[in-house]
Amino acid sequence: MSILTVTDADYVLASELQIDHVDNLQTAPSMSLRDVVEATFENHPQGSVITALHDEAAALHQRSDSLIAGYPMIYLQYIDGKPFNPSSSVYATYAQTAYQIPIWMWGQRDASQAMADTADKGALLFAGAIRHEMAGLVRTALWNLRLVENRRMLADEVYTVSEQLFTSVKRRVELGDLALSDQLLAESDLLEKQSLLTQAEAAVMDTRRSYINLTRLEKMPANFTEILSNRKEIVDIHPAVAAANAMIEKEQAHVDYQRTSKQGNQPTIALGTQEEKLAQLSGGWFHEMNVIVQIPIGGDDYNAPFVAQANLLLNQKLAERNQLLRQLEKALHEAEHTLAVDRKTLAIAEQRKQLAEKQIGMGRLAFENGEIQLIDYLKILTIAQAAIRDAHEKAILVERDIAFYNQVVGVTP
Repeated sequence: MSILTVTDADYVLASELQIDHVDNLQTAPSMSLRDVVEATFENHPQGSVITALHDEAAALHQRSDSLIAGYPMIYLQYIDGKPFNPSSSVYATYAQTAYQIPIWMWGQRDASQAMADTADKGALLFAGAIRHEMAGLVRTALWNLRLVENRRMLADEVYTVSEQLFTSVKRRVELGDLALSDQLLAESDLLEKQSLLTQAEAAVMDTRRSYINLTRLEKMPANFTEILSNRKEIVDIHPAVAAANAMIEKEQAHVDYQRTSKQGNQPTIALGTQEEKLAQLSGGWFHEMNVIVQIPIGGDDYNAPFVAQANLLLNQKLAERNQLLRQLEKALHEAEHTLAVDRKTLAIAEQRKQLAEKQIGMGRLAFENGEIQLIDYLKILTIAQAAIRDAHEKAILVERDIAFYNQVVGVTP
């Protein structure tokens, strides 16, 4: 036998070609797409950011609920005239004590409450935006997995056909019906299909690992197809847009709060006592009530940079929202176009698949009857199998396009 001829021991069954997987991904019929999204969201690192946003909102509410506008202080003052008048019998001694309380400026507490309310809203909508982002990642991971598993399945079928063909050719060579060169050609084709199947298995393994890494799950839903949304444009309830608008409202409330503040120079009320003693009088201390009201005036020039800084943050959020809308509008156009094209090409691919199945049958009969050479039959198989593979893949791509369209218009499972 030729040194180029491969023995039967060199060939294995398709099931034995599978690469040992390090993962254990199982299909769960009862699991839904929503279940996967929720599990991914709960395990995502952004959860700490969401918690921090809720903590910020709680702190702002605590400030707004307070009856005072800052830190209260104890005021103590002692004045003694004797050290400067040691030889005089006329001097006075004073002792003052007071509890000083900062009070809200006009409209400042309402502005603080608005900051707290918008922070609450922003935290909730930010969580919704992250959940929607996770939905997009999960959709991509699942449909990538569906694609590579389909390719692996078709590679398995193609390998089986090639294996059967090799067995048939080898038998006919032994009977003297075909030349040894035909057996070598069939062997080469089988090795090629074996390599493709191994590569398909490796792709499945890598994609499964990506899914597990993202979701932290070892299960996937059996069915995750979706119904196409009837939304035709990007609306304000889109999770990402809603979160961006909430951030704008929060920064606007911050600007309003800065305009009503004096950067720590709050109005204050001090309530206390004043003790007074005159040296020329033989009596003791005079007890008096002390009320002090401090009201800051002016200072807008000093406060202007703080307002400007808050306004800068507001405009940054506005720019980010507008940029987001542009990106979503572009993505929507691409999603619509891709879905329309894939639907049309799917119809063509289905027709090609039907023709390919007929060509395979006719080619096999022609080869068995000696009407065509093996190399011509292999060409027919290659073209026909590519058409069948394309039809299967187009069907998956249309379903994936629907999921991606829903993602773009803001549908969260």
